[in-house]
Amino acid sequence: MFHLCNWGGIEVGCIVEIVTGAFKGEKARVTSVAETKEEVSMELYEQPIPMTLKMRGDHVRVIERVE
Repeated sequence: MFHLCNWGGIEVGCIVEIVTGAFKGEKARVTSVAETKEEVSMELYEQPIPMTLKMRGDHVRVIERVE
């Protein structure tokens, strides 16, 4: 099941780039989308230590969409 947000088209499984904060420039895979809070949960992509983050949807930019 995929979630689609009206505030950017971010879906579970998308690869996003973080555009603000301490992880600016890092890539992450979206694991869940909370449309009511406009919040995205994600795991940093291609990192030796898996780390889960929660950020506002407008703090990330989709670079690869799910098919």
